[in-house]
Amino acid sequence: MQDDKIKAWQYFRDTSVSRFTAPEAITCIENHAFYDCSTLKHFTFPEHLETLGDSVFMKCSGLPEISLPDGLEEIPEESFSGCFSLQKLKMPDSVQTIQNRAFYHCTALSEIPFPKDLKTIGFSAFERCISLKTAVLPEHVTEIGTRAFSGCWDLSSVRLPSGIQKIRKWAFSDCWYLEKIQLPESLAELGEGAFMNCVSLRQIRIPSNLTEISRNAFLGCAGLTQMHIPEHVKKVHEHAFSCCKQLKKLAIHDSTECGSSGLFDAIRLLHLYKKGCHVRIEIQEEKGADENLLFRFWSEKDTARRKIFFRQIHNPAYKIPLAVLMTVTVPEDNNIYQKYIHENFKAVSKFLIQNHDEDNMGKLLMLEL
Repeated sequence: MQDDKIKAWQYFRDTSVSRFTAPEAITCIENHAFYDCSTLKHFTFPEHLETLGDSVFMKCSGLPEISLPDGLEEIPEESFSGCFSLQKLKMPDSVQTIQNRAFYHCTALSEIPFPKDLKTIGFSAFERCISLKTAVLPEHVTEIGTRAFSGCWDLSSVRLPSGIQKIRKWAFSDCWYLEKIQLPESLAELGEGAFMNCVSLRQIRIPSNLTEISRNAFLGCAGLTQMHIPEHVKKVHEHAFSCCKQLKKLAIHDSTECGSSGLFDAIRLLHLYKKGCHVRIEIQEEKGADENLLFRFWSEKDTARRKIFFRQIHNPAYKIPLAVLMTVTVPEDNNIYQKYIHENFKAVSKFLIQNHDEDNMGKLLMLEL
């Protein structure tokens, strides 16, 4: 050890080290200095530390607590990764960045006192911290890295800062006990699988700056029961809501582009908004339906309210609901309604032609508008 630094790998797997007090002259602790010192149970930092290297305490599995020195601006990569016994953590408010995998797999860490000046949380920073229960992120945080809190099974409460802009891929995936989270209006990017397999999540509101819902964003969120996708969302990507078994109600504008597969597996009630029209679609599974695809149109006296019935057999080739009850509520301008009906019939006709269904094509042509 030099007068002002602890060298890289200097105490690598040194089982004779249980307590260590760094001399006050130390200003630098280099990479991996105490890597895999499983017997280390107490460490005191020097007051004027300037540089802390990567992976300094990685795999120090016996270290129960740590108090980082004032003035430190960054928690380097893998600093405490694999510190299974770490329960108490003190970070100075000077810390602005928590780097990649800094506290990865710290399974005993149940609480994190985030520094008030923190801005960035890196890749897998707290991934698999399975005892972590709450996360209150300070107001300066603008980005949460990929997998930052992934696999934090016990995490039930998260408060995001009002100015957050990006939540990267799988940031909160597999947080099984997370029931509610408010996405601030500032959020402009929600990464792929951001809340994947958050099985307890019951409600989510899409903020005004978010224009796309990414692939797998809420895949496996079995607790979601209803969802409203605002008009400002331009695209919902593939499998965004796949395997959401309780998601029975959905409201969406038809201007929103939807991915081609696995979006809304369990939907039974759909509210569709289109150019002033509100369409309510109830999907019903009917047993004993006719063998042939059958379309019927029922016109009521009130011209502003109509019902359309679509029925079909359970044929995987068709890939559309077994039975649909659609109620159309339109403004007084009947031309809008007529245009809407014709557009839908055009789509149905195209579907029948593609499937060479001449019988039902004939039935469709005989329907009265």
